[in-house]
Amino acid sequence: MKDRTLQILAALIEDFVETATPVASKRLLMGHKDFDVSSATIRNEFAILEEIGLIESPHVSAGKIPTEKGYRFFVDELLQDKSEEEMVTSLFQKRLTEYRLERTKESLFDALRIVASLSGNVAFANIENDKTAYLGLSNVLRSPEFLKTPEKVAQIIEVLEGQEKLQSLLRSLEVEEEDSVKIFIGHENMLEEISSCTMLVTRFSARGVHGHMGILGPIRMKYAFNRALLRNALEILE
Repeated sequence: MKDRTLQILAALIEDFVETATPVASKRLLMGHKDFDVSSATIRNEFAILEEIGLIESPHVSAGKIPTEKGYRFFVDELLQDKSEEEMVTSLFQKRLTEYRLERTKESLFDALRIVASLSGNVAFANIENDKTAYLGLSNVLRSPEFLKTPEKVAQIIEVLEGQEKLQSLLRSLEVEEEDSVKIFIGHENMLEEISSCTMLVTRFSARGVHGHMGILGPIRMKYAFNRALLRNALEILE
């Protein structure tokens, strides 16, 4: 067969795979501007391909579809892997990155629920440039230290909900290594709004995603317990 005949067969099969609709000569020309031929020429090529059993008419219409023999010939003789391989690799890696991020977020929320419940404080986490998530604010609201100082609670809420200050703070912290928990007590915190609190922070890396996880609560807290709790919470992300 001529190169043009082979190109038309490949174009017809690709078009039919995309649309599941019989391919007419005019539509093939519209979708492939590089075919510098007339619609009549395309129909003549269709006749050749139909005669040797590579395409057929599913019913009385101007459209053609590939036969099994046509698919077999396409796979054996015309299939080009290189461009598809590059495209698929790019799409797969993008989807894999999205999948890993979603899985990490799900694991983080599971970890935050456990940490907030067991610590009786606020559990928070930040993934790279994503929003900071937190759970357990009601724990702080019930703490004796804050029951009579609603202005301090308001400042804590402002930091948690404002996002930017907390994200900037977490990026600036020098947590030496993963599994290392750094503790900031009272005015050691770089944000005045949470100077009435203790903050524990650890760094994590999971599925190629990096971030911080921490506990925020009153200065009166179980330090050893909460530090061990954060270290164990990282196991959920593995």
